[in-house]
Amino acid sequence: MCLVAEIVHTCSNEKVAQAAVASLGTEFANRVDATARLCGMSAGAFAARTVRQFDNCVGERERQALREAMRGSDQPILFGLHQILQTAICPGCTMVTQH
Repeated sequence: MCLVAEIVHTCSNEKVAQAAVASLGTEFANRVDATARLCGMSAGAFAARTVRQFDNCVGERERQALREAMRGSDQPILFGLHQILQTAICPGCTMVTQH
């Protein structure tokens, strides 16, 4: 299974997504939580929904960009999740940004 598919498979689950968001660091997790609360959701539910939306809405070009960005990362799954969530919590940010 490719790494992007692995993110979608695992982080579409609210509880797994919650744990993954927490492991991305306190500052980023707090930003996800604040955005989630504005949507009336927990951070895990918000992250899982964002991952599912990513899977349903982006094209191959975006997936390839994410795969390229993940290449060489020490923790590619978490890095990829960070990139997917970044666009949801930071209006105007692109998916692939510096980590």
